[in-house]
Amino acid sequence: MLWSESWSGYADGKRAPVGGLADESLAKRLRIYKRQVAKRYRVIDPEQIERLLTQGPYHISTKLDGELWFLVKREGEVALCAYNGRVLRETPLAKEAERLLADAGDVILAGELVAEPESGSGRARVHHVATALGSDELEKTLSFHAFDLVEDDGKDTLLVDYDARVTRMKELLDGGQRVSVVETVVGEPADVVRLYREWVVSDRFEGLVVRSERGLTYKIKSTLTLDAVIIAFGERITGEVHQVREMSVALLRDDGTFQLLGAVGNGFGEQDRADWFQRLSPMQVESRFRLANREGTLSKFVAPKIVVEIRCSDLLASDSWDAPIRRMSLRYTENKGWEPIRETPTAVMIHPIFLRERTDKKVDVESIGMTQITSRVPLSSPDEKAAPIEQKPAEVVRRAVFSKTTKAKVAVRKYMVIDTHKGDERSYPPYVTFFTDYSPGRKEPLQTALRTASTMEHAERQVVEWMGKNIKRGWSEEEQARVGELVPPPPEAAKILAPKKK
Repeated sequence: MLWSESWSGYADGKRAPVGGLADESLAKRLRIYKRQVAKRYRVIDPEQIERLLTQGPYHISTKLDGELWFLVKREGEVALCAYNGRVLRETPLAKEAERLLADAGDVILAGELVAEPESGSGRARVHHVATALGSDELEKTLSFHAFDLVEDDGKDTLLVDYDARVTRMKELLDGGQRVSVVETVVGEPADVVRLYREWVVSDRFEGLVVRSERGLTYKIKSTLTLDAVIIAFGERITGEVHQVREMSVALLRDDGTFQLLGAVGNGFGEQDRADWFQRLSPMQVESRFRLANREGTLSKFVAPKIVVEIRCSDLLASDSWDAPIRRMSLRYTENKGWEPIRETPTAVMIHPIFLRERTDKKVDVESIGMTQITSRVPLSSPDEKAAPIEQKPAEVVRRAVFSKTTKAKVAVRKYMVIDTHKGDERSYPPYVTFFTDYSPGRKEPLQTALRTASTMEHAERQVVEWMGKNIKRGWSEEEQARVGELVPPPPEAAKILAPKKK
């Protein structure tokens, strides 16, 4: 079994980084599980348990604060794999799993990879996993807790009754110390309420996962609230009524700049949306920063004056590739409006819901400061200043113009390759190709297209493809307009553009 080709040493074993899993079919299987199963969990408040859960029975499990990983056996070998392609092999934890699965066929178990805090006190948190994976010494703090059987003996088991899956997982991992099955009991809604008090309120676990016999899965955990200021809104039109589609909100950094936090579009009634539109529309201000909303249009920026309270189920500080999440920091002045500064590390809200306006709160650090998120999740560089950075301007590195005259009318087609000089920044593509097609006799005379490219070679392939479709008989190059070298055209276009013999 070729697990990876990018190993590095880790705790007497080896690990592969994000994207390191070599078996693409296995990697796809893990991604599908996360997308189709794990993400369909319905998050509910503890106060909703008795209202939403009807008569059981339910499988009630502890919810651990870790990372989703999979215990996989293929061709007699065992590895721990994450959906983003990270792999652990031959570490003490993986060796225990290999011993437990010695008599099993090919299997995939989904579970939580958890790390106990280095201090030994307090419950495990998700960021402890990243710390443990970065230290050989802390490998001993890791443990794997299976909560689902995805495949057994090479067969899909997700449609098998969950009670049978739990029984089989306990058989497979019987006797494990660091590799086990999450604690699961069968009970009624009253048991869910009781266990929430015993397991969660006591801060032993992050929450509960409750599975019904009808296939519904509930994630029950306490929610958190944030106070933030409205900086923009997206508009939608229902019939002839203009409404707020969503609000974009920000926190205030210690240096007086605003950290974009995200958008909230739930928690509004239809009349609320119309009332908010009437209130926010007169507050519009200029902005050099553009922000798209879920209607596919640009959001309208407003003066930062209204503080609102938002509830969310969690905060997330890194994306699926383990890269720190960054959002734009902005500066606001009354005469210039909003100006972007640079992207800085932050966390984003999961399942945000608008609760209410906070007229008792002010737009100051004490009311809407960053500590609301830094006290809950560690940021990659929380002290990073929102200072502008010197950026080299974008540059046109390839440009060619072609023309064709028909009945005294000149048609023009051209391409440009632009080096953004910002390829190291995640929010900019390294290269942009821009194509123009002007035909004076056409109903829509001017047509344009814009594409992005990761490398110069990629950009030139796009140009070659475009020339193959657009440079036909009768077209010639306006050489005086050329910038940089001409991208070598495909054979048919090359014949057309070749100098004519006299």
